[in-house]
Amino acid sequence: MTVPLSSHRRLAVSTALIAALAGALAPATSASAAPATIRTQTIAPDMAGIVAALESALANGAPGAMARYSGPDGVRARAVGVRDRETGAAMDTRARFRVGSVSKTFSGVVLLQLVEEHRLRLDAPVNTYLEGLLPDDRITVRHLLSHRSGLADYTDAMFNETVPGFEAVRNRVFSYRELLDLSLAEPRTTEPGGAYAYSNTNFVVVGMLIEKLTGRPVADAYQRRIIKPLGLRQTAYVHPDTRIKGAHVRGYLHPDEAGAPLVDSTEQTVSWAQSAGAVISSPADLNTFTSALMRGRLLSPATLEAMTTVTPTDGTNTRFYGLGLRRYDLSCGTRVYGHTGTVQGYYTYAFSTRDGRRSLSALANTSNHGAANTALGGTLEAAFCGKPSAPAPTARSTTPSGLSAHAPRPAERDLPERY
Repeated sequence: MTVPLSSHRRLAVSTALIAALAGALAPATSASAAPATIRTQTIAPDMAGIVAALESALANGAPGAMARYSGPDGVRARAVGVRDRETGAAMDTRARFRVGSVSKTFSGVVLLQLVEEHRLRLDAPVNTYLEGLLPDDRITVRHLLSHRSGLADYTDAMFNETVPGFEAVRNRVFSYRELLDLSLAEPRTTEPGGAYAYSNTNFVVVGMLIEKLTGRPVADAYQRRIIKPLGLRQTAYVHPDTRIKGAHVRGYLHPDEAGAPLVDSTEQTVSWAQSAGAVISSPADLNTFTSALMRGRLLSPATLEAMTTVTPTDGTNTRFYGLGLRRYDLSCGTRVYGHTGTVQGYYTYAFSTRDGRRSLSALANTSNHGAANTALGGTLEAAFCGKPSAPAPTARSTTPSGLSAHAPRPAERDLPERY
C-alpha cells in the first residue's frame, strides 16, 4: 500500500474507514461518473509531436513554450522560443512560472484532506461553516469543488477589457470577501447542483473555508500539506508579493486590439485570484504533484475516487470536471487528470494518467490568445497517445508535418478572452 506523505495522515487506513469514507464522499447526483478500464501499457511519447505543438503555440503568438514529460522510461523535456523578450533568454524547462488555475487542484486537495479529518462534509451547506456567507443554503462544499454552485464568475466583468482590467488589479490587494461580493452582485448562473459552470468564485470560497477551518492562511496549508511532503522546491503560494523569485519565465499578455504590442504581465499580486490561481511552480514540480496525487500519496483511495468522479464540461464527451480536477479523454482512449491554468501572460497544462506513471506539464508564456492555448493542448495527445498511426496509402493527409492527426479541440477558458 502506498503511504500518504502528509504528516497528519496515519500510517494505515482500515478497511472500515475506507468504506465509511466512500459512503460519506459519494456524489449527491449521478452525474457521469463511471470510470472505464484504465490503460496500463506504456506508450512512448511522441517528442516530435510535442515540439510541433510548442512551435504551433509560438506561431500563434507565444514568445516561448516548453513541456516536460515524465514516465517509466525517464524524463524528456523540450523548449522553444524565449522566456524573456527583453534579454532574449531562451525558454528553460527549469524555470518557474505562474500556474493560474492549476492552483485549484492544490486548493481541492487541501479541502478534501480536511474532509478526511472530519472537519467538514462534502454535502453540507457552505453556510454551515461560514455562517450567512452565501445567499443560498443549498450551496454545498461539493458544489464549489465541482463548479456547480451557480455563483457567478466575478472575473467576467473584471476582465471584460483585457489590459485595462488587468492594470486596474495588477497591484491591488483584495480580501476574499471583496471578491465574493463582486460575484454576488451578479445574477447566479444556475441552481445549486445544476449544470457545470466554471467560476473562480467557487475556489475563492474554498480558500475561505480552508482558512476558517485551519485558522491559518492558505499558504501555510499548501506548504504543510502538499509542498513540503512532496519536496516541491520550486513551488510556492505567492500573494501579495508581485515578484517571482529565482530563474523564471516572463509572461506576456495580448491586448484586445489586433496588432497592439504585448504587455509584460509578470509582476502582479494575483490578489484577484488567490486560492483560485496564485501558485507559482515549475515543470518538474507540476509533474511530481499530479503524479503523486494520482498515486494516492495525498488522499485516501476513497477520497481520490470522489475527486475523480466527474461531470461533463461540454458536449464533446471528452472533457469532464471532478472535484478541483479536470479529466480529458484522449483520442487513443487514455484518460488524463489534472488542470489547465490561465493567468495574465501564462497558459499551463498539468496532467497525469490515473495510475500516476506518466505525467506532462506544458507552458506558453502568453494569454488572451486562445489559438496559442489550443496549440499548447496538442502536447497532451503527443505525450500520452504517442506517434499517430500512419494514414492509409490512399488517404490524403492535410495535417502539417510533425503535428498529430488528431487536432486539439479549442482550449477551455479559465478567464475571459478576446482571441
